[in-house]
Amino acid sequence: MAHRAPVQLSLAEAGDLIRRRALSPVELLDAVLARIATLNPELNAFTTLAPPAELRAAARQAEQEITRGEYRGPFHGIPVGVKDLLDTAGLRTTYGSGMFRDHVPAVDAAIPARLRTAGAIIVGKTATHEFGKGITTNNYFFGPTRNPWNLDHIPGGSSGGAAAAAAALCGPLQIATDGGGSIRIPAAFCGVVGLKPTLGLLSNRGHTGGGNSSFSVPGPITRSVRDTAIAAEALAGFDAGYIYSRNGPVPNLVAGLEAGVRDLRIGTSPDLVWPAPDPAIATAYEATLSRLENLGARLVEIRLPHHEIVLRAIMGVFSLEGDTLIEALLGDRPRLFSPQLTRMAEQKPVADPALWVHLQQDRQRVRQDYAVAFETADVLVQPVAPLVAPRIDVDEASYIGRCVPYTAAANLVGFPSVALPAGMADGLPMGIQIIAPPGADGLALRVARALEQAASEHRVQTPPLGD
Repeated sequence: MAHRAPVQLSLAEAGDLIRRRALSPVELLDAVLARIATLNPELNAFTTLAPPAELRAAARQAEQEITRGEYRGPFHGIPVGVKDLLDTAGLRTTYGSGMFRDHVPAVDAAIPARLRTAGAIIVGKTATHEFGKGITTNNYFFGPTRNPWNLDHIPGGSSGGAAAAAAALCGPLQIATDGGGSIRIPAAFCGVVGLKPTLGLLSNRGHTGGGNSSFSVPGPITRSVRDTAIAAEALAGFDAGYIYSRNGPVPNLVAGLEAGVRDLRIGTSPDLVWPAPDPAIATAYEATLSRLENLGARLVEIRLPHHEIVLRAIMGVFSLEGDTLIEALLGDRPRLFSPQLTRMAEQKPVADPALWVHLQQDRQRVRQDYAVAFETADVLVQPVAPLVAPRIDVDEASYIGRCVPYTAAANLVGFPSVALPAGMADGLPMGIQIIAPPGADGLALRVARALEQAASEHRVQTPPLGD
């Protein structure tokens, strides 16, 4: 490992070397900052960077603590990027909005607070779509974020900055959020690993100034399944300040990673590939299912009779619950929205009580579909998106209706989903996701790990950028 550049190290590798004092946190930080300085002008993955002098002081402090035998765990001395929807005390947090261009929170959100307690060094805020409401990260106020595999293409959204940074070796861990696919779509488009955890496993407190969302959750984006499991386990835990927080002990997400898939039931369904995927995606999906069979798993057919209402339901939840939370944040602040969000507001349904009741019924129908499916199958496997990353000048509206049906059920129901690479098409990454019942994050990660070990298509590759 000694011959590899620090930016090429995984979270697990870097953490181990730092713990053994074979790698200095200062050396790792300097390598990551140099990489960001080189690539961020064209990628636009970071909207805000912390002052280098402050970061180096934190890295030196971490090094001194570890030298004294005060090692705090897998994040100690690790540089981390945090999505610009999560509050960071003393570090500009814009929520991707022109209204918050100069906003500096006084208090950390729950996950940044946990990172700092664990000795991580928050290097900056990664780019997001305005208020997280989009799948491109073409940000009207801060400019578009670009895909490291092809700068003419989107990285996905709304966590496009996090996924682009992870793919481009701009830090071993990126913290993102997912309200309708916002971790998994960028992870797939940029060819990295991301976990949308079970609702309540990781605290969402401090997301866009609030955080009590019934559908949006924070989660890690990394370059390996093991790194994602390490990060999620270290960040999980009950938070009394977050109404959806799960009680009980933190699940051990790392211990069972190598258990394989023999005799597991893998659910497949025509409902999981609608709207119809592009041919390359369909081929990659079939190849993934074949690999799982070869590893000893069994394919079983399931049905999701209400799959066609997923898009309508998540758009309703976003526009009613999501906008209510944003409006509470805005208060009497003068309104300044991009043309895209202004159009969305004009098309928003009238929020009458009957609509809200029907929306809750739709969620329950989707929830029941998955509960029945998980009686037959241990996990479900599905493409993350029916296409590779579109061009950056694309009309976003034409792609939301194709992509969101693949990801949003996890947000409506609250179950976990791990996105991982599934090969390349047209020089761009493809992704698949492993879906498990609520609380079974470890099982989804275990299946993803088996695939990652079985074939190079499922392992993170590095784009030929800046080399």
